[in-house]
Amino acid sequence: MSTLTASPNVAEQELTEEERQQKVWDYYEQKVLEALEDDTWIPYTPDFFDKIREEVKQRIQAKQTGKAS
Repeated sequence: MSTLTASPNVAEQELTEEERQQKVWDYYEQKVLEALEDDTWIPYTPDFFDKIREEVKQRIQAKQTGKAS
């Protein structure tokens, strides 16, 4: 077995904390860039959250009404 090859776990353990943080940052940066390139994103406006709140209220009321019957 060659001493030049190491398992990924060993290589990962040899990273400094700063290098690990940079890898995490790079990963999330890539995910954000991918999301920005995706045309299916939803704008999160105050109106969007108002609609979510209203839907949750309606579902809770429907559930309570169903249990009361």
